[in-house]
Amino acid sequence: MQLVLLVPGMLAIAAERLAAMRALERLACYAAPPRAEPRGIAAALFVLLGLTADTPVAPLAMLGAGGDPRDDYVLCADPVHMAADRDTVLLVQRVDDASADECVQLVRMLDGHFASDGLRFEALRPDAWFARCRDAPDVRMTPLDAALRRPLFPLLPGGADARRWRTWQNEIQMLLHEHPVNAEREAHGQPTVTGLWFWGGGALRDVGVASVGFVAAAAGAPGDLARGLAQHCGVSARQLHDDDDLAHALDTWGTPASRYATSAYAVVVPPASLSPQRLESGWLVPALARLARGDLQALHLIADGNGGAGTWSAARPTWWRRIAARAAHRRFDVPRAA
Repeated sequence: MQLVLLVPGMLAIAAERLAAMRALERLACYAAPPRAEPRGIAAALFVLLGLTADTPVAPLAMLGAGGDPRDDYVLCADPVHMAADRDTVLLVQRVDDASADECVQLVRMLDGHFASDGLRFEALRPDAWFARCRDAPDVRMTPLDAALRRPLFPLLPGGADARRWRTWQNEIQMLLHEHPVNAEREAHGQPTVTGLWFWGGGALRDVGVASVGFVAAAAGAPGDLARGLAQHCGVSARQLHDDDDLAHALDTWGTPASRYATSAYAVVVPPASLSPQRLESGWLVPALARLARGDLQALHLIADGNGGAGTWSAARPTWWRRIAARAAHRRFDVPRAA
């Protein structure tokens, strides 16, 4: 079995705290140099599982969030807060704390405005917004996790249909600017929704079959992607909770024969609320122990949080490497964002 630990946000942990995690030092001793993926954590996962980096995220995420993409062209339409910074605009954060009533109001307004354009919106959860359109556009869009806290203008849509989508984004910003929902949020000190960030577009028919045998995923957007991938590939998935660890995640997976199949990957998305200490003790240390004793053929850590993503891949270490790693202090290198 090959284990994939997908850890969103890990690279946003302070560098000194990452450096203090002995398990990451051990992984650096076992692994090849990290592979940077500027297109984000989803692209890194897709490449590892044998799909193309531009595999559409949105229809899988919608599926994993409990929606039905059908045959539509679907995009992630994340509510975001943007702010001016000197002579540019930054995409500061995703706004994922809207109430159910706020989501209903904003979606109703957007649907009414864009009905004649064939653009429809759905908010399955405050952190799971999507848009559907009639036809597949010729447009290139930047994943949200690769755009956060970066200047906005170089990341706007490109392609033959880019002008239309840029116009729609401007219209959405104007519609949101004076909306009562934002006035109320600002009065309560909450981040306002100043725009929608479109990305990850495609249809479910455009997704290939990944080499995945099991998925365990926590709640949230990265978990939606993993669950949707499992459903699309016809494999089992289980829900992770905040107090689960690696043993809970893997002990329910299949028969021994399937558990140790070298062609199958188990994709696990730990809860986003994990502290560095719990990430290390509950996930990384047990994963490395399983790798060292041969329960895993390979361990892959995929993480983001610094504007891009990185993948660290390690095969089962030889006995000599295991002995050397006990005394080694190899730096856990973090790929820099492009």
